[in-house]
Amino acid sequence: MKKNIIKIPIILFIFSHSYAFLSDFKYYPQELIDLVENSSESSSPQIKDKLFEVLDGIHIKNDNSQDEIVKECSDNQKCYSQRRDMSYKQARKYMFGDIYLRKTQSGSYFIVDKYCKKSYGKSAGVGPMRIPNHQLINCEHTWPQSRFSKRFSKSLQKNDLHHLYPVNSRANSTRGNIIFGEVNGDVISKDCQSSSRGTIDYKNSTTKSFEPPVEHRGNIARALFYFSIRYKLSISDEEEFYLRRWHREDPVDNDERQSNQKIFLIQKNRNPFIDQPSLVSQVGDF
Repeated sequence: MKKNIIKIPIILFIFSHSYAFLSDFKYYPQELIDLVENSSESSSPQIKDKLFEVLDGIHIKNDNSQDEIVKECSDNQKCYSQRRDMSYKQARKYMFGDIYLRKTQSGSYFIVDKYCKKSYGKSAGVGPMRIPNHQLINCEHTWPQSRFSKRFSKSLQKNDLHHLYPVNSRANSTRGNIIFGEVNGDVISKDCQSSSRGTIDYKNSTTKSFEPPVEHRGNIARALFYFSIRYKLSISDEEEFYLRRWHREDPVDNDERQSNQKIFLIQKNRNPFIDQPSLVSQVGDF
């Protein structure tokens, strides 16, 4: 059977962390771009509301200008919105078998898990549009399912590719549903020394937290910022403190941009905090 892998053009991104803009993508309407460009501290609630409208709404695609957001779409208009018919099985096939699938020079497929930095190949069931052995590598919901919003469909949140990552199964269980942060604690195991679990190092807090590898911290931050806006969920002060720090310390790279583009082609919405990283500072509170 023919495998359906989303193919995207190879793009050379020359923008640095500070110089990427929503206006580079037709997905974002001019109204949002103008609001962001002319924002002040008091604009934060309006920016959050407008971002939600863009992520959740119906887009009219214009060939030579930015998208428009509408409540209804007529038959003669080219419209699209976030995909709502994707199953969890389909989401995992895309996540494992396309978005984070890599290929060696010799043609072998592999996936690197995000928490322990272990590589999994053919023996683990890795391949194009395949779901590997769940006892070895699993699908991590960066925003835990137990803390999903009651205002939106559970399946929409569960299958949202913007917060799904391949992770070592034991590390996934160890993380559970606790928040992220830098901790006073121990590494997960001798086989996974890139991540730790313990008490968050924040004021006098006793909250249990999970500390991921340095190179995945910014990705986690931007995934959670997206999820917070998209599903109108709040992030605790202690977690947000570290997410903002990680966003600065681990800036967007080409792999993250390419993943965002692939997800857009599959799911039909984007992560604005990848497309314009400076946008994080314009949101006063997630």
